[in-house]
Amino acid sequence: MDNRTRSNLLSPLHVWALSLGCAVGWGAFMVPANLFIPTAGPLGTTIAMAISTALLLVIAANFCRLAEKYQDDGGIVAYVRNIIGHDHAFLAAWILLIAYLSILWANATANVLLARFLLGDFLSWGYLYTIADFDIYFGEVAATWMFIIIFGLLAGYGGKLLKYFNTFCAIVFFLSVVVLYIALVKETGMYTYSPAFQYYTNPAMQVFSMVMLAPWMFFGFEAVTHACDDFNVSYQKLFPIVTAAVLAGGLIYILLADMAVMAIPPEFSSWTSYIAQRPNLEGLAGLPVFHSVYSVFGYNGLGLLCVSIATAIMTSLMGLYRTCGRLLQFMGRSEVLPVWFTRKTADETPRNAILFLMLISLLIPLLGRVSIVWLCDVITVVGSIAYGYASYCAYLLAKKEGHKRGQAFGLVGIFISCLFFFCPLLPGLLLGGSLDTESYLMLSVWSLIGFAYYWYVFKHDPHNRFGHSTSMCIMILFLNFFSNSIWLRQVMEQRLQEAAAGNVQTDYSELATDSFVQMAMILIILLLMANIFITLKRRERSMTDTLLQQHAVNHAQNTYLRNLAHDIRIPMEAAQTSVHHSLENCTICSACPEENCPRRIPDRLSNCLGQLDNHTQYLMQLINDMLAKGSKDMGDAEAGTFELDTAPMDWRRTLQHIKDIFALQLQDKNIFFEVYPIELSHPNVLCDEQRLERILINLVSNACEFTPTGGGVMVTLMEKEAATILNHQGQTVRGAVYEIHVNDSGAAIPPDVAAHIAEPFEVEGTNLGGICIAKMLVSLLGGTLAISTAPGQSIGKDIVVTLNLPLAE
Repeated sequence: MDNRTRSNLLSPLHVWALSLGCAVGWGAFMVPANLFIPTAGPLGTTIAMAISTALLLVIAANFCRLAEKYQDDGGIVAYVRNIIGHDHAFLAAWILLIAYLSILWANATANVLLARFLLGDFLSWGYLYTIADFDIYFGEVAATWMFIIIFGLLAGYGGKLLKYFNTFCAIVFFLSVVVLYIALVKETGMYTYSPAFQYYTNPAMQVFSMVMLAPWMFFGFEAVTHACDDFNVSYQKLFPIVTAAVLAGGLIYILLADMAVMAIPPEFSSWTSYIAQRPNLEGLAGLPVFHSVYSVFGYNGLGLLCVSIATAIMTSLMGLYRTCGRLLQFMGRSEVLPVWFTRKTADETPRNAILFLMLISLLIPLLGRVSIVWLCDVITVVGSIAYGYASYCAYLLAKKEGHKRGQAFGLVGIFISCLFFFCPLLPGLLLGGSLDTESYLMLSVWSLIGFAYYWYVFKHDPHNRFGHSTSMCIMILFLNFFSNSIWLRQVMEQRLQEAAAGNVQTDYSELATDSFVQMAMILIILLLMANIFITLKRRERSMTDTLLQQHAVNHAQNTYLRNLAHDIRIPMEAAQTSVHHSLENCTICSACPEENCPRRIPDRLSNCLGQLDNHTQYLMQLINDMLAKGSKDMGDAEAGTFELDTAPMDWRRTLQHIKDIFALQLQDKNIFFEVYPIELSHPNVLCDEQRLERILINLVSNACEFTPTGGGVMVTLMEKEAATILNHQGQTVRGAVYEIHVNDSGAAIPPDVAAHIAEPFEVEGTNLGGICIAKMLVSLLGGTLAISTAPGQSIGKDIVVTLNLPLAE
């Protein structure tokens, strides 16, 4: 980010183009005639698209709220990690990866279909084999490879050219569809919209069935959340931009669905008969959108339509290469993937991840187009899980912040996501919207591979971040078992129907094999889960033993410290008595009327004795506290076992005390030192003054230790704003937000060290124990401590302590 100028970032138009391009591609030109119109008719499709768009805007609002809060290019994976945990973040990442890749591969192989429709057998040479009745030719494979490589290299090396080219293609795509639609309306009129729905099913069910396919139609609009680091726009404006992209996508689907039935072949009396016979038609007649445009405008219109399709495919490829690359890069940063994926160029392009995607995508054309379609069908299910995660995270965030509207949007989004998940999974529930049998098998295999890799990550996790969520494991098991069962049911039903029709004889060995496959996949997941739970149990026992040992060590330390404090208090009381007697003599001497007395005690010695008295009083407070309450070391502070001694105090007196303690010491080191309040309207507050002084003493002591001769240390106090605070009785009282700055010209603290400053054992070798103690005490008082250093500077730091304190009467 530091290496880029504002011209390298994404403007609102670029963000809109990225969202639209990832959401709408090749399928928008084919699916309306293949699925939407046959199922719901023109009017039903229009209503369904409008409702789907409205529902997706609720999901978009949840995504944008999370993006505004976290501003992480990990997208929903980062949000889930921060709010729910690493386990669910892994599942979210696996979901997004398979969904984005399937869309990427579907658009990358679409050129083969387009060539078959428009060019015939031009690329059908070098026959290789057939998969699911789809013939695979080397000519088509080579053309697809060229397409994948060109756009992979463009995404990895395109730089600024990529965003401008992607935006240009998105605009051309959108405008060409609108222009073609308006031209067709002027030429054909609207008489082809009768009947408005399919005649043989209920119109409401037709609309509902199409609405439930919304994740398949719009998935990808949220890809902009993986480009947050590239925004040249405020996050508050993200939702209007995404809304414009979703509305544009919905409009494209509606217009293309309407165009499919605007100019039907003359031999058909209505669109119902035409659509019913479409699978048996050849050439452009079998492609309603193509036929409508060609029959009215000829090759000129067909050329414009091909330009529209080409730009749709290109925007999808460029956007999804970029999005998948960012996702893999984030997984690398999270140590889920090797660190090799985290490497990027000066303009933040995840080139390694993009090149990896390009290489594995070269295998996809060898699987055939039908296999890609089966994989794309899974988006309906996995997309709803991603939407559910986003809505649930938005709900938890809004609940934490007390945002009622945000909670409502989150709950509505969760409900919508549940409908999107279950309705397409249940066979026969939706009209034309259930998954193919092979799609259920792919979903089951995907869940198995994902859980196996999760097990691998769990076993090799040095930080013990994974394995803490039983619900995530149950979700994977349910998804695998459910999809497995439906796949087996579908297979058995198809074979029994074929046997009943007399086409084939029932082969019980094949049914047994399918059942064995189902049992094997479920058994593998159960074994992996058992291994995870056994490992967690061992870790728990080891942690318990460690805690017991640490408790014994802490008890021994506390006993030793209490005994030591008791022994120290005796000579300390004697030292205090001597200091008090010395101060009394200084007072008597200063009152003596004799001038130029050779025995007069110097004023400097009197000041030093005064400082010594302050030090001994502070030390006696610590000793008495250790004897009265036990040893309150850093571990106790971290555990929150301190009992606060809250009482009225005056900020000015506390600051003066800190100044008196360090003034002479810093004067001897020739270090400038100043302590003063700024804009202190309410100096009297309720606080544990002893702990507050310990915070300041530790911070100033650290600054003194690392500031060289001739440097400076400055402590400032600012009253930022008024606040309302809950006291121990649960009552709301008046308070204020105070900010303490301890600024010095010593060596800066590296960011990686500052990130772990609250972990005592991580900073033992860094001489930062004082800051560590201060941070724990600040947390005990309910405040925050932050360390900031000017970018690129190795000298100077500013430690900021923020406290919300009730005002004293």
